[in-house]
Amino acid sequence: MADGLRASEKILVHQVHPAKVGADVTASVVSSVLLWRRRPKAAVVVRVVLPVAGSAVVLGLADLDALARTRRGRYVLTHMPPSAQAVRLAGDAVMGFGAHRRNVALLVTGAAMIVAGWSYGLRPRWRIPERRGPGAQTRR
Repeated sequence: MADGLRASEKILVHQVHPAKVGADVTASVVSSVLLWRRRPKAAVVVRVVLPVAGSAVVLGLADLDALARTRRGRYVLTHMPPSAQAVRLAGDAVMGFGAHRRNVALLVTGAAMIVAGWSYGLRPRWRIPERRGPGAQTRR
């Protein structure tokens, strides 16, 4: 990995920094509790402010080039397309809606969506037979 990540790569890599993950998880849990207790204004503030603050701190202070060279960093750079990020965000929204409705099934569904978004790189890789031209040898 070359030094000097592009801005888009920094934004991607910062998502696996422990401080950012902690801010996101804390925001989701605290916000869900507040929603369950019918405190939507406080819940929205927590669900937005904590992750934004976590991002600002990590993007401003962390050595993201070093983080990009770790296993976590390489994983997100390789396996976290915008679609996987959208699934994670949608899962968080479903969790918030589930907390607001006091519906445990929706909370679990949202959590499962978040896990699915993070595990994009773990999807099965079905082998597609290679096309071979005339005269190509096949393995037996």
